Amino acid sequence: MKKSSALLEFLIIGIVGTLWHFIYEWSGDNAVVGIIAPVNESVWEHLKLLFFPTVIYSVIEYLILKDRPENYIAASTLGLFAGMLAIVTFFYTYTGILGYNVSALDILSFFIGLFTMLIIKKRILRKKAFCSKTAKYASLFFIILVAFLFGFWSYNPPSIAIFTPPVM
Repeated sequence: MKKSSALLEFLIIGIVGTLWHFIYEWSGDNAVVGIIAPVNESVWEHLKLLFFPTVIYSVIEYLILKDRPENYIAASTLGLFAGMLAIVTFFYTYTGILGYNVSALDILSFFIGLFTMLIIKKRILRKKAFCSKTAKYASLFFIILVAFLFGFWSYNPPSIAIFTPPVM
């Protein structure tokens, strides 16, 4: 992955992910849109800001790449999950320290997750790790599973903190 393509990916996903925050509201709270866009301010719902724009970007990039690396799907998936973990880790670390959440830091957590995603993806691609068909199919399975869970848990959330909107 070239620096210019990583910068382009950062910009596109950063802009789309930021706008993604509002599409549920823009849709008139359409339940179908709520499957892929945040329906509330919980950390779980905000993971959609990174997940869906990244998946869409990755599918498009995968289709247009001519010399596609064998480990592209696994690298993209592992990068995405690392980015989502970074968002969760940053949010609960800073709110644990402060005792409350700050909108600017919530926004920063998205960009930290995006940056983490790109770093991990780039390293996996460069090391040519996870090139097996098993890694490819496991990655696809987990992307589909998480997409399903986003839809399901948006409307049937477990009673766990990550699914509860923070008190502002």
